[in-house]
This record gives sequence, structure tokens and C-alpha cells, in this order.
Amino acid sequence: MRRYLARILLIEILTLEWKSLFIVNNAAAWLRNAGQISIFCLAASNENERLKKGSSNLNIKKGANEMNSSAIRKKALACMVLFLTISFPFMAAWADEPTAPAAPGDQKPPEEAAKPTATFSTDILSQYIFRGAAQSEGSAVFQPSFTVIYAGFSANIWGNWDVARNSNNHLFMPLPAGQSGNARWSETDFTVSYTKEVCKNFSVLIGNVYYGLQPPISNFDEDEIFGGVSYNFPWLTVAFTTYGEVTHSADVWFQLDLTKSIPVDMLCKGATLDLGASFGYLMLLQNDNTLNLAGAMGTYSNFHTCQLTADVKFPINKYISISPKVGLWLPLTDAASDYLQANSLDSQSTHFYGGINLTATF
Repeated sequence: MRRYLARILLIEILTLEWKSLFIVNNAAAWLRNAGQISIFCLAASNENERLKKGSSNLNIKKGANEMNSSAIRKKALACMVLFLTISFPFMAAWADEPTAPAAPGDQKPPEEAAKPTATFSTDILSQYIFRGAAQSEGSAVFQPSFTVIYAGFSANIWGNWDVARNSNNHLFMPLPAGQSGNARWSETDFTVSYTKEVCKNFSVLIGNVYYGLQPPISNFDEDEIFGGVSYNFPWLTVAFTTYGEVTHSADVWFQLDLTKSIPVDMLCKGATLDLGASFGYLMLLQNDNTLNLAGAMGTYSNFHTCQLTADVKFPINKYISISPKVGLWLPLTDAASDYLQANSLDSQSTHFYGGINLTATF
């Protein structure tokens, strides 16, 4: 028992000595810091006197810097105004409501999310316009489409049927010998592509599209390789795509797309207002595939067209939707206007169209 009490007493003494040493060391450190602070204050006072002597030189440099900063601010303001002017229609009135996180039971397993999807779609439009040029003249068109998507890969077949190209012609057959005109089924396009999201909201796209034309212009089928990038901003989606024609000539089409989808549940639950604006730049190094087949037009390189679109998507059920739509094509330059008039079947450079889309996705 005595040995036990002695051990406890020894531990208490050592603890008190350690605490005392800790207090002494902290006090010494405080005194050293106080001395350093005094020395620092003295040095700062001397430095202040030196800075006062050189203030005149600093004022001169400051004036020059302010002039440079003013010029930079003006340029930045001009760029900001230009950007807002282009994107204002897509950022304004409505904003997407934040999506609530999915409940654990609602999350799809990886194998279900990777299933392929098939989409059947048909556009019924007042006119067929391709990159600003009219492919039909005063007649409605049906444009059926079928797309299969799996793991980023996509395959699509698309066609155009003109209801008034020739009233006595069969659906797919060319006109009999000696008769002028075009087949009602005027075009069949095949597209394959691959899309990959390389990081959050940023995707890359590569693909190929073959434009199969019916007689009498079937010899002018085109094949384009394309690639692009896209980014989903909170207020709109921006995409830039380049198409290169490889069949007849080294023609290049650059396209900038701005799109915005706005929920409009007041019209119908799940309905959306989809707005779009596209800007195209066309570069023709050898134009041997003009629609009017009037011969080569030489080289052409210019800002070409602007397309504005709006449609309202109404979901009928889980798989089917219907979308009324309108669109407007405008030339961006006088040279583009001349080109479109020469290569449009209606000889016009500005085109307004409307129609409806039916889509079923499984």
C-alpha cells in the first residue's frame, strides 16, 4: 500500500513539473515574439518613409496602368454585349427547375441503362429546306426517320417524299423516259455517328452521312464526314460541328448551334418549348453539285445562313410525343442571298416553314 501511494505522489510531482515547464516556455516564446513585433514595426516605419519618397514615380505608373485597364474593360464589355445579344432569347424568361435527386429505388441498374433505344419519327412540313436552299417548290413534304442508339453509337435512315413533284408518278420509281420532272421520293440519307461525354457537360461527336438523291440528280449523291463538340451550360446548349464533303469536291460546312429547352407544364404536364438558332459558314472549293445543275459556280466562302426554330413538344404517353414546329431560314450576306436564289427550287433566299412532328421512342 505504501509503495502504491508513493508511486501516485511521484506521478503528481512529475505532472506539476511538466506544467510549470510548459508555462515557462510559453512565456519565453511570448517575449521573443513581442521583441520581433517591435523590430517589425520599426522596419515598417522606415519602409513607409522610403515609399513616400517614391510616390511620385508610382503615381505616373499608376496612370498608365489605369489607361490600359480602361481599354481592356471596354473590349471586355463589347464582347459581353455581343454574347448577351446572341444568347439573350435563350436565357431569359424561364429557367429549368432543379431536378431532385433520384430516390435509391428509382435508380436504374447499369445493365438497364445500357439498353439500346429505337426511335421512329416523321416530320410533315410545308417545305423542305436544306442549309437555306429550297428542295421543294410550293408543296408539302413527308420526312420519315428511324434511329437506333446504343452505348453512344447511332445509326439513322431518313427520307423525303414530296407530295407534288409529279402527280402521275409512283412513290419510289423514276419518271418514264421522255417525261420531265422528279421522283416523289427525292432523297434517302444514311447517317452513322458516335458521341462521347469526355467530361461533365462536354461531349465530342464524329460521324458520316451519305445523301442519296433520286433521278435526275442521282449522279450528285454526296458523302460528308463530320465532327464536333458540345457543352451544356445552365442556360443553353452550345454545339459546333464541321462537315466535309468528300465525294465531288472539298466543300466544308461549319455550323454553330444554340438550343434551349424550357418546361411549359401549364400547357401539358411534361411539355417543353424548344428554341434553336443555327449559324452556318459555307466554303466551296469546286461547286459541281448545285441543285439547278447549271454548271460550276467557282469558289465560294462566306457566312451563309441563319436558322431560327421553335417547337412545343407534347408527350402523349411514355413513348409517343407530338410537336408543332415553325422555322425561318435567312441569308447572312448578299453573296449568300445570291447563292440561295440560284440554287433554290423556288428561287428565293428567305424561307419560312411550319409543320408537325410525330415521334415514338422505345
